Amino acid sequence: MMTSKQKRIGYTLAVVPLTLSVLAGCASSTTTSSATSSPQASAAATSSTASTAPKTTTTIKVWTLNRHDQDYMQNMVDTFNKSNKDGIKIDYQIYSENYNQSLDIAMSTNEGPDVFFDGGTAYADHLPKGDLLPLDKYLTPEFKQRFGDGAFLDGVNMKDGKTYSIPAIGSTARLFYNKGIFEKAGIAGPPKTMAELTADAKQITDKLKGQGIYGFAMNLKSPGSAFGRSLEFVNMRNGGVYGGYDFKQGKYDFSSYKPTLNAFKDLYSSGAMFPGSTSLDIDPLRTQFAAGKIGMYFGLTHAEPGVYTTQFPTKEDWDVAPIPTIDGTVKGAQQIIVAGRWFLANAHTQHPDEAWKVMNYLYSDELLTGYHEKGLGIVMVPSVISHAKQSDNLKKWPALGFTDTDKVYPPNPTGVQAQGNDSAFVMNAIIQGAQDIDKGIADLNTRYNDAYDKAIAAGKTAKIQYPNFDPMNPGKSASK
Repeated sequence: MMTSKQKRIGYTLAVVPLTLSVLAGCASSTTTSSATSSPQASAAATSSTASTAPKTTTTIKVWTLNRHDQDYMQNMVDTFNKSNKDGIKIDYQIYSENYNQSLDIAMSTNEGPDVFFDGGTAYADHLPKGDLLPLDKYLTPEFKQRFGDGAFLDGVNMKDGKTYSIPAIGSTARLFYNKGIFEKAGIAGPPKTMAELTADAKQITDKLKGQGIYGFAMNLKSPGSAFGRSLEFVNMRNGGVYGGYDFKQGKYDFSSYKPTLNAFKDLYSSGAMFPGSTSLDIDPLRTQFAAGKIGMYFGLTHAEPGVYTTQFPTKEDWDVAPIPTIDGTVKGAQQIIVAGRWFLANAHTQHPDEAWKVMNYLYSDELLTGYHEKGLGIVMVPSVISHAKQSDNLKKWPALGFTDTDKVYPPNPTGVQAQGNDSAFVMNAIIQGAQDIDKGIADLNTRYNDAYDKAIAAGKTAKIQYPNFDPMNPGKSASK
């Protein structure tokens, strides 16, 4: 379990939960060798060669929420720190839990990182606040050509003609399950519907809980994180909306979540959940899965394989399957997340040029080729995939790969801050039986649309509506 005390990472990666008092500010230049103060020493310094002059190192702080790639990224950071000729040192820090909360607080006190991962809601949260650095002055035609046509899109990584991020990795959700546990429980294969998932989870729990094995788990300590890799994807595959926003109507409408919420409510009340799921973070959940104590859970394709190779090595025989649907049919495509963005730069950094040099390295063919071939994520950059080898992970777990029902969605409105509890909090209450489903949905519709109208009036966002929106072809529906 994580401690509450934040651990500062110099150049060794570690999990760093939030403790604001030890957050460092935007990176600053530090002198690594100082001039002497005596007249004799000063004269000697004047006549010395350039090699004895003071050298300045600029530290660029980079934040991420990814731990699955920590070994590879640490090695690449070390390589950069040893070999770059610009006097730049990367201070790479991981916040695998409370990432967005930590980032929000650090940015609001001008103590944020120089470069940070787009995970969760970072882009949507910080673009309206003016926290993101436009990158256009650095994006040469040669650099942009590497990413192919359609890589820079308004509403995805651009706004008002300015570019704030660059695509690199694509990821989506899948069901991860333990084949050995399924065999012990007498289950032939992974479920295809949510009703089957609940039945299988209950069968596993009923037969194997004496061995400390349970059918299903969710990281409900952070409902937004839990639902962002599970409930949202089930809802999309059922033809419902993503993030509560109905592109066809041009407003927030959580009504389509009702069948999905009922399915997850049945799952929660079945007694098949791993004990303490309401207080689980994702890494403790993964630890239990690696130990063979959880039958299945929802995870992300870019993260889980690396987790069980380096972070929590396991001998368990696990596999990957598509996200179950409500009735066995796929009525909508599911979102490919982080498809248009990867890293962002802090608009308030004291060293924008050095921050860009770090971003340029993070997006280099060298770094991304290794990332792809090691199976740490599915890289979508043409200059990389044209020569990169297929990863062993895709060979071993083909279901990690994208299918024709994995699509890039148009972006939801930005700058919408609903008063009161957010949608994940309300959905969690519904699933646990603490909130009536119809009243909860009606409340979300009212509060989110009020916030949306205010955001439009304040110029924080624009009205978004695609009358011909097709959930099976979300990107095409939104194209002009």
